[in-house]
Amino acid sequence: MSLQLRFAVMLTVIFFVSLPLVGAAAYYVLQKNINEDVFEQAEFFLNTMESVRHQVGRVMRPAVQQYVGTRFDARFMSTSYAARGVAERLNKKFPDYSFRHISRDPRNPVNKADSFEQGIIHFFSNNRNIGETKGFIMRDKAEFFYVAKPIVAESACMQCHSLPGIAPRQVVAAYGSTAAFGWQPNQVVAALIVYVPTKLAKTHAFKALMTFMLLYAAVFLVILYIIDRAIVSGIIKPIKELTEAAEQISREHSSTDLPPFS
Repeated sequence: MSLQLRFAVMLTVIFFVSLPLVGAAAYYVLQKNINEDVFEQAEFFLNTMESVRHQVGRVMRPAVQQYVGTRFDARFMSTSYAARGVAERLNKKFPDYSFRHISRDPRNPVNKADSFEQGIIHFFSNNRNIGETKGFIMRDKAEFFYVAKPIVAESACMQCHSLPGIAPRQVVAAYGSTAAFGWQPNQVVAALIVYVPTKLAKTHAFKALMTFMLLYAAVFLVILYIIDRAIVSGIIKPIKELTEAAEQISREHSSTDLPPFS
C-alpha cells in the first residue's frame, strides 16, 4: 500500500469515527441552546400576560370604577378575562404556545387547574421567595416545556374575592357565591403558566444539526484533499525523484566495467 493511500485511509477512518462523536456533541449543544431560546420566548409570552393583568388591575379597573362605582364588568375590570383574551389572540399568531390562568377554585371552569397545575400552585404557596418555576411535563402523550409564575392576591382583589356579601352584585349574579371567595391579602391564589411542545425545539435542533454535519463533512473533504496534495508534492514526489535518481545511478554503476582483481 502506497504512503498516499495509507494517509487517505487513515484520514477516512478518523472522519467516520469522529462523525458520530461530533454529531452527538453538536446535537447536545444545539438542543441546549434552542431549549434556552424557547424558554426565553415562553417567559416573554408569560411576562406579557402578567403585564396585561397588572395594567387592568392597577390602572384600568381603578379608572373605570371612578365612573361606574361598585358595578363590575369583566370586559374592563377582570385581570384573568383580559389576559385570556390577549392570549387567545396571540395564539392565532403563535399556535404552539398554550397559555393558562390556573386556579384551584376558579369562577370560569376553563381556568380549573388539573392535578399537575394544582401542584404548581401548592409549590408557590410553600415557596414564597420563588417567583418562577419551569421544566418539562408529559401531557396527552407529548412532552412540553412549561414556565409558571404565581398570582398573589392584592388588596384591590378583596372587593370581589373576599366575601360574597361585599362583592359587586354583578359578580355574584354571574358566577355565584361560592367560587373564588375567601381570599386573603398576600395569598398565592392562582398561577400563570405557558406550555410549549418540545417537538418544536427538537425539529429546529435536528435541522441545525443536519446543516452542521453537511458543513463538517465538506470541510473535512477539503482538508483531506489539501493534505493529500501536500503529501504528494512534499513527500511522495521528492521520495519518488530520489528513488529514480538512485536507480539511475545504480544502473550507471552496474553498466561500468570494473577493473580485474590483481
